Amino acid sequence: MHRREDFPKVFIIAEIHPQFHGDMAIAQTMMLQAKLGGADAVKVQLYDPMVFGDKTRDYVTISKAEFKEMKQYADDLGIHLFASIFTRDRIEWCEDVDMQYYKLASITVRDDPKLCEEIIALSKPTLISLGMWDWEKQGLPFKGDQLTYFYCVSKYPTKLLELQMPIFRPDQFLGYSDHTIGLAACLYAISRGATYIEKHFTLNKAAYFPTEMGHSGSMNLDDLRQLRAYADSLTILRGSTPTEQ
Repeated sequence: MHRREDFPKVFIIAEIHPQFHGDMAIAQTMMLQAKLGGADAVKVQLYDPMVFGDKTRDYVTISKAEFKEMKQYADDLGIHLFASIFTRDRIEWCEDVDMQYYKLASITVRDDPKLCEEIIALSKPTLISLGMWDWEKQGLPFKGDQLTYFYCVSKYPTKLLELQMPIFRPDQFLGYSDHTIGLAACLYAISRGATYIEKHFTLNKAAYFPTEMGHSGSMNLDDLRQLRAYADSLTILRGSTPTEQ
């Protein structure tokens, strides 16, 4: 598993896709709030909408020029920007802006292992969700020192009773990708050793779009500030954990 220089500080990722509604001004506001709230990174999704079978997600599809603009804005803010990659041509986009992290969504792990292997071959820190992968029966799908696996339940929103939270350790999971309402699951994951937390971010948890199921399970600025404070407190309390490498 990838070892971070700032270990054991919890690395918090604010996922702004699709909650930015395809509006670059809203995206920049969300990125600024993520920085102010204490997130370490902002994540988006790069895909052709036809990957999902139709064009219902066309309005939240990020162009190459928009992605470059977002990356420059993130650099100016001093926050990481990275992406889940769903198509091969988007790898070039990420390499053009010298993206430091990659994310593999669980649907990509399940449906396109060759794309996963191409991204892993870049030898950059790669975060991999396994919500659609039967890791208990099939084990971890890829190997590499730069890989960090995330426990995830691929349901929006996820009920707390649907979680079977593991002990987080270097040979299995070090990250948790959360789709529940509130912060309880994130804090529980940190208490069990998670050093990466990913959660959707929104400016309005009451917002509703047919293709955007993540608002109710998202965090806003106040939630993010609480998560940052609680994560830092739990890190101090637990001291050296089983996840230390």
